[in-house]
Amino acid sequence: MRNDYAQINNHNRFSSSTPPPPSSAYDYNEYTSRRGERSAKPAAATTKKRPVQQQRRGGDEDEEFDEDSFHDRRRRKEERKAEKERLKREALEQAGPVPIFLPEYISVANLGLALGVKQHVFLAQLAELGFEDISKESILQGETAALVAQEYGFEPTVDVGEEKDLKPRPTPEDTSALPQRPPVVTIMGHVDHGKTTLLDYLRKSSVAAGEHGGITQHIGAFSVRMSSGRDITFLDTPGHAAFLKMRQRGANVTDIVILVVAADDSVKPQTLEALKHARAAKVPMIVAITKVDKSDANVDRVKSDLAAQGVEIEDYGGDVQVVSVSGKTGAGMDDLEETILLQSDMMDIRAETDGMAEGWVLESSIKPIGRVATVLVKRGTLRPGDFIAAGMVYCKIRSLRNEAGVEVDEAPPGTAVEILGWKDPPDAGDMVLQAPSKDKAEGATRYRQELKDREEDVATMAVQGEERREREREAAEKAEMERREKGNHRTGGSGGGEVVEKEGKEKDGREEENKTPGTQLVNFTVKGDVHGSVEAVCASVMEIGNNEVRPRVLLSSTGQVTESDVEHAATSGSSIINFNNPVSGHIKRLADDAGVKIIDHNIIYHLAEEVRDMLSALLPPNISIKVVGEAEILQVFPINIKGRVYRNIAGCRVRNGLMTKNAKCRIMRGGEVVFEGAVENLKHGKRNVTEMRKGAECGISFPEFDDFKQGDNIQAIEEIKEKRTL
Repeated sequence: MRNDYAQINNHNRFSSSTPPPPSSAYDYNEYTSRRGERSAKPAAATTKKRPVQQQRRGGDEDEEFDEDSFHDRRRRKEERKAEKERLKREALEQAGPVPIFLPEYISVANLGLALGVKQHVFLAQLAELGFEDISKESILQGETAALVAQEYGFEPTVDVGEEKDLKPRPTPEDTSALPQRPPVVTIMGHVDHGKTTLLDYLRKSSVAAGEHGGITQHIGAFSVRMSSGRDITFLDTPGHAAFLKMRQRGANVTDIVILVVAADDSVKPQTLEALKHARAAKVPMIVAITKVDKSDANVDRVKSDLAAQGVEIEDYGGDVQVVSVSGKTGAGMDDLEETILLQSDMMDIRAETDGMAEGWVLESSIKPIGRVATVLVKRGTLRPGDFIAAGMVYCKIRSLRNEAGVEVDEAPPGTAVEILGWKDPPDAGDMVLQAPSKDKAEGATRYRQELKDREEDVATMAVQGEERREREREAAEKAEMERREKGNHRTGGSGGGEVVEKEGKEKDGREEENKTPGTQLVNFTVKGDVHGSVEAVCASVMEIGNNEVRPRVLLSSTGQVTESDVEHAATSGSSIINFNNPVSGHIKRLADDAGVKIIDHNIIYHLAEEVRDMLSALLPPNISIKVVGEAEILQVFPINIKGRVYRNIAGCRVRNGLMTKNAKCRIMRGGEVVFEGAVENLKHGKRNVTEMRKGAECGISFPEFDDFKQGDNIQAIEEIKEKRTL
């Protein structure tokens, strides 16, 4: 212990400026010699020292610092750097803008990396350019990113998927050398104005009898061989409002529109809608006035009503041809055929029969043979084995069938065929394009799906950004309110009254909000025979409801109701809407066991009515109060019940109506209700009675109230509940 203490003292005696004592004789001699050299140094050598900042790094401590040479080296370095920058700018100016290839969607972080700008600097510069709430994860569209790249001196090129996606080929400048194709004629008009009956006569079949309720439920496309030997492709679109989208698609793919108006009913709302769609599609129109065989037919009235709606018919100096026909007797059908062919010849409708085919999906569905879609071919020819793409799905054509269900070897322009072989049913209204190979078709659909996902991501980020800004705004308002409250507590000034008033208003607002009932959502799963019907049913269902009860479609698809649909409906508390599909007994039993309601209809009107009744049953009833009797309290009598317990009885005179025992009453005092409850006892003298009429005097008591005052009014009321409907 003593030796350790001695070593510590020896260490403290020799500071860092003095070398420690030697541990051997040799070291001791060297040690003494070094001490002597230090002590023998002249004082002049240590009297002047340069500041540390003037000493050259890594150099000898005794070397003099040359300040002029230092500044010269620094100046030459800056000149060389400026010269390099000048040469670089000149090279860029001579080479022109730097080309850059941008995708259709790019994040801010990746764009900054591509432009060679540091991330924090790039975000600040974007903010200066006017971008709000921008972050490194934000997604920019290709056009926006291109504008930003131009600001940085780049020449951007945006990838629009020319190589990946399928695009329709350009229309040839000279179409006179192309072969003629059958015209596509769409029949439009109001409900039950005879559209399908007219088409039924034209193609000598029984379409009207096959439609449920005599109403066309989905687009029918048929090629009809006319008496002249020429073909015409007819599209029969539904007439009622639920199929608005399908009617729009029909107008967009057609060459000629036949507007059907009943001679006994004239112009109706859906007639005007059909007029609007025909004008928007910019296609010629022919007016067919139907039901001219009926006794109350008035053709002149129809013509005048059409003229009032801006239809320039030939009889009034316009160019719209009008034909009077009857689908039942066939009167005027030859004139209609001649008018269609004449209009087609005037338009000179032609199309290529070779090359990559193009068309439109009119309808899609799931059948026992597989997923099928009705496609109208506009250019080119489709054959079995061809690869086609529509929207996000592609198909290798397994077979082509015409409207009669007969397989055909090819589908030339102007014909409608049912195509079998889809991976998934395409959406009605999608454009169909033929691909040279499976890889091209699959790549195009994959690219479109990626594009859709990116668009959804952009939309989601926009919503999230809006929600974030809303949260920040609310947080800032809350912080400001807390700051004001603290300031008011410290000062105790008049500002506190404002805060209390504001808080009171907010509290009242919250109470009001809590009292307001929320919207009750009713879940549905929609199944239909074809895609267009599913869309129409969803649109009809979503139109029903108000701010108290509204429908919500969780799932919608084509095909029959499956076990998984029932399981999903049971889990989500949904009802299943089945439109124009058979339901097997097994599925019905499964739904009954699971407590799932299946709404099964073939006519959309009846389906909408049942859904409306179902939602109406959830509405709270309208409750109205009816005063059936009124009595005035003339005197209050205390009655001894037992011991020292007394109870007040109201001595009354019945002024109006009837007072009955157990009737629900309310006691009015000064125009305000002070109590509401049922009558316990009703007495006339000492006798219990069940009712007292106008002018009689009686005693009235309530089980939970006896604070009567002379002059109070007792009103016997009756609640009337009235069922509400949507």
